[in-house]
Amino acid sequence: MGQPELRPAYSSYAYLLAMLAQGWRIEPPVYVRHRWLSRSRLEKQDTYHFILKHGERSGLVSVFDCPEVKAFLETRELAIDRL
Repeated sequence: MGQPELRPAYSSYAYLLAMLAQGWRIEPPVYVRHRWLSRSRLEKQDTYHFILKHGERSGLVSVFDCPEVKAFLETRELAIDRL
């Protein structure tokens, strides 16, 4: 049936790992920006945006901040661009 489609909405860290296991690769840099959690804008959380490539195909996977994502980025020494 071919390669699975990338999900357009926010994804989990596990989903990112599954895509990489299926042969997708990350195109650096990884973009990060704040996601506001409340109307008062006092609460915020980072969201990481990974551009993935597989052959001629490309897509975007956005993952909310978590300790696993931070460790993943640090271990792989991926360039990060804060938006």
